[in-house]
Amino acid sequence: MAAALGIRGLPLMTALGHMHHTPRLRYPRRLFSRNRAFVAADDSSQDFESRLVGWKRIGNYLGCSERTARRWEREEALPVHRQQHDKRSTVFALPAELDRWLASRAEFAEIAEPLAPRAPQPSKTFALLASATVVVALIAVILVWQNLPANLSPDGARDPIVVDMYERGTALWRQRGEANNRQAIKLLTQAVELDETYASAWVALASAWLTLPSYSDSVDTDITTGEALLAADRALQLDPSLVQARSVMASIAKGRGDWLTSERIFREALEVDPDNPTLLLWLAGNYRDLGWIDEAVRLTEAANQLEPNSPPILAEIAMNTFHLGDVQAASNMLDYLWLDLGVETPIVWIGRWFIMIENEDFEQAATWIDATPFRPYADAFRAYVAYRAGAGSDGASLIAAVNLAHEGGLPGWLGVHMLDQAGLTDAAITMLDRDSRNGYFDTSVILFFEREGAMRYDDRFAQYLERLGFFEYWTTRGAPGICARQSELDFCRRLAVSE
Repeated sequence: MAAALGIRGLPLMTALGHMHHTPRLRYPRRLFSRNRAFVAADDSSQDFESRLVGWKRIGNYLGCSERTARRWEREEALPVHRQQHDKRSTVFALPAELDRWLASRAEFAEIAEPLAPRAPQPSKTFALLASATVVVALIAVILVWQNLPANLSPDGARDPIVVDMYERGTALWRQRGEANNRQAIKLLTQAVELDETYASAWVALASAWLTLPSYSDSVDTDITTGEALLAADRALQLDPSLVQARSVMASIAKGRGDWLTSERIFREALEVDPDNPTLLLWLAGNYRDLGWIDEAVRLTEAANQLEPNSPPILAEIAMNTFHLGDVQAASNMLDYLWLDLGVETPIVWIGRWFIMIENEDFEQAATWIDATPFRPYADAFRAYVAYRAGAGSDGASLIAAVNLAHEGGLPGWLGVHMLDQAGLTDAAITMLDRDSRNGYFDTSVILFFEREGAMRYDDRFAQYLERLGFFEYWTTRGAPGICARQSELDFCRRLAVSE
């Protein structure tokens, strides 16, 4: 039972703690680039404005503990600054300097061969996932990044050298980019080779293998997926309760369009730990992706009852509230997260931005772009605001700007949403088709956002849903909620015929 249970988890938070302890999630500032080139080395004014004050925030940014960050300053010249006051000093760091420090300690060696399987017997669930042709290229990396905790805590007493490899590897992985991801794999591989019982390092290695294809078109996704599965399975054999290992396997199942397996694993996990807010939130996200918004809302509220004021749960509630039509209530919640709690995450930023546009406050929406965590794509956001404000003409400039941003790493769901909301259906469908051919694609907004554009009425959208496994789930479990309200949608008509 434990081995079968260990098979899944969701891509939202590929690295939480044990199921009986759900830590408060924390968020890195820069999450969505496929490389780190957009961090300007000489942009000192922006760096100063976004400086990280205190060891806690510095550790969160690096993905390590405060103690580790202090040690790195003492022993390895981690760049931190101190501002002297009358009785004490304040420590702070600049994100770009931390990025360069991490890069300077990475050897960026190419990984010539995948890891050899170390687990003596794969679990039953692992075998189920691995038995078919596993092709999972671009996983929902956005969702992974926006909800990860600051650190995977080392489990048990470990050799300090091994722990340092683990912490340095996870820190590099959180900084994103192909070179950082590859170096993270190298360090984490060394960690598990030196200590094969290090469950957290196995999980981190699985996550690093899983995200590598999102940065490079030159890797074989069958190999990277196989390595991710092997590492996650090894972690689960060491500790069957690990939520983060389930998350890796869940990502792979979703990438294969195996939504029934995804649901089953979450339900089995909740049978063991029914009051785990993280599991409830992840299952809610699974249902949201499938268009089962009512169930997603119910589970999110249940998670909130267990862990009130948890930022990821509140953000989920706020976005659901917005998409279901209560714009003012959603705005109040997002303002509370950003302004009062200081939760400056991409999803909160994008929620506030879309509400400004929904309210036709285009001047404020244009100004708000200056605060975006998606800095490389600011030109696309400005083009979108201009188009929605009526300054655009035929939409060609907006399409070009969004496509350029997408080529540079803009999440596909965000580009598709902007094009669809602008009424540029053909361009939106083209981007969705291109992105979804890599595997999982987040359709949740398209499926239940009441003010969505024309794309979901297009028969090409129905074909896409069928290709990625949605119809198999819906014909087994029931149609998404939107079909009760908009039965004329092409995919809803197809479902009605198949019933």
